[in-house]
Amino acid sequence: MLDPPALAGVVPAHWSARYRDWSTADVAGELALPADQSDGCAAFSEPDRQRLAGRIAVLAWSTRESERACGSGPRADHVAEAGAIGALLAADDDHLAEISGNDRVPLALLGRADGERLRAGAAAGPVRVRLAAPGNPLHGAVAQEQPQRLDTLTDFTSRGIGVPGVVKPDLAAPGETIWSALVGSGTGGQREDGTSMATPHVAGLAALVRAVHPDWTVEQVKAALMNTAGDTWLGDGGTGPVYGPERTGAGRAAVDRAVRTPAVAYAAGEGAVEGAVGVSFGPVAVTGPLALVREVEVRNLSAAPVAYRTGYAAATEAPGARFELAPDRVEVPPGGTARVRVTLRVPGALGRTPDPTTATVQGGRARSYRAELSGRLLLTPDDPAAPGLRVPLFAAPRAASDLAATTPVRTTRTGALAALTGTDAPGGGPGLVSAFALGGEGARWPDCPPDSGAAVGPGAGIVPEGAEEAEHLQDLCVERPGDRAANLRAVGAATDAPAVSGDPLAEGRLYLGAQVWAPAATPVGLFAVRAALDTDGDGATDVVVKADRLRGGDVLVARALDARTGAELDVQPLNARWGDTDTALLDSDAVVLPVRLSALPGVGPGHSTVRYALWTGLTGSGTPDPAEAFSAIGLHGVRPTLEVDVLHPAVDVRTGPDGPDGPTAIAAPVHPATVLHIHRTPGDRSRILLLHHLNPEPGRSQVLTLP
Repeated sequence: MLDPPALAGVVPAHWSARYRDWSTADVAGELALPADQSDGCAAFSEPDRQRLAGRIAVLAWSTRESERACGSGPRADHVAEAGAIGALLAADDDHLAEISGNDRVPLALLGRADGERLRAGAAAGPVRVRLAAPGNPLHGAVAQEQPQRLDTLTDFTSRGIGVPGVVKPDLAAPGETIWSALVGSGTGGQREDGTSMATPHVAGLAALVRAVHPDWTVEQVKAALMNTAGDTWLGDGGTGPVYGPERTGAGRAAVDRAVRTPAVAYAAGEGAVEGAVGVSFGPVAVTGPLALVREVEVRNLSAAPVAYRTGYAAATEAPGARFELAPDRVEVPPGGTARVRVTLRVPGALGRTPDPTTATVQGGRARSYRAELSGRLLLTPDDPAAPGLRVPLFAAPRAASDLAATTPVRTTRTGALAALTGTDAPGGGPGLVSAFALGGEGARWPDCPPDSGAAVGPGAGIVPEGAEEAEHLQDLCVERPGDRAANLRAVGAATDAPAVSGDPLAEGRLYLGAQVWAPAATPVGLFAVRAALDTDGDGATDVVVKADRLRGGDVLVARALDARTGAELDVQPLNARWGDTDTALLDSDAVVLPVRLSALPGVGPGHSTVRYALWTGLTGSGTPDPAEAFSAIGLHGVRPTLEVDVLHPAVDVRTGPDGPDGPTAIAAPVHPATVLHIHRTPGDRSRILLLHHLNPEPGRSQVLTLP
């Protein structure tokens, strides 16, 4: 800070990584506040451009990514385009992460108190600051000591996975604002963040353990580091909930304890994956009382006997489910082993509560979550000088219905009924069903022959114009079973236009349902389902609908984009429900993509037939290209060819107490004996695709032939 004297001094800040002239440029100027917006996420108005030209902009910044309208890159671009020479980002708290910015102007991110002080100063009168100077004398000029943040997580850290046999990550280690050696710079360095910094820390810690215990195997070194890790916390100063295994694995690595442990503990026996330490039951569909058993082996690596008492420290809970441990105590002879049984038990009704460290609302919308039972098996030694051991435990039990529809019975020339049979979820919770006119079905990809190199890839799902589909697709195969999450099994379309109370074009929606041949942890993972829509009848795709996330968060949505310009046309929740309703979006093989009819160009009373196709592709930003489809149903070349009349559908399925006048069956709550009321136009021969969202696989879909 240059002046006024009351504000003069050096202020700690995080500087933008993409700007490369910190050591060569001299950037100093007067602060300026925009009037027409506060964050710089849109292009500045002409009056604001005049305010900012030649000055340093002061912009608002939220440290919670889900609450930001944009990142630092667009702000830097808008600042530069307005003629400003740089920007200060005033954060709303002191949990500052790194920012990228751009290579045109420097940005600096300030903590809450400094940001508020400078904003107030800029509003009161001229304030001059220096952002950059030749030689970069500002770098490292002010230490930022924040000991209260010890063992908290940086805001950009990702959630891990919990699948059968494996819960990740394994460990947490320092990974934010790390000063590291820069390749090719001699004695120079660079500041980096993320796994690229945490991983070298862990590698170094492993080297220290190996140096003390050169005879230990790699797996034993890993287990020692995980077994002796410590808790990580949501709040500063070791306050708030403890992060669970899907966030920090066993916890933050502590090598001083790892080198002293006489024993290690790790997953063993049925369900264990080679090299895994944590015990993961993975997603478990619960249709009735359940007990599953896994084991943890304790291996004594010392020349003296050891003994441990067993216990459990919970991180997340699933009401109605618990872990049981046996025995209460293990004694392990020198060089010997002992085992602890871990039982996942669900005796009756099963509830769902979120991870207490996770925000359940992002961008004003409820996010989807799954119930997770997780924590750490604790092994407390009889010897007070030995470190205690811990093993991550994880399960994702979900209350599942087991419902199916009976064969439809004709009631009139155009009507039929089908009743649901089976069982509710434990505790009597309803199932959820969505009904569509079946558009088509896809064959299951076989496993690839060993070392064939013939695995499916982008574009494999496109059948060239004039080619035979069966011949074109006959050589497709997968190297991993999970790749069938890109393999479409069945697709269909439905519309609620006949059921809405108001204007069907204004209030109605088109629903596109899809099932794939393998479940995915999330519908927006490696692969995602997309839809191509020809809305004006010219044979070309006008709208692309993709499974996506709300920007800056994890709320799962269907995003409709103009196929030509990429402009956003609509955003709806996947499965037609926001995350406060459990539609089993996670660990599922079924998904529904809704889109408002009013967002479809060319659709109106005089033209309501939409041609559609569904396909899968790699998840990414921008407008997906059907030419990159892994699997497709309804595409000829890249043209969508399946038809649905969005105002007058050939098949209309209703449910609820109002019978045929009830709501459209999309994510509809159902029980055994619930009746589906089916209406179809005369002469239509469509079959019906039912998606039973809360059923366990493989019973999540059903195809009905109408009488």
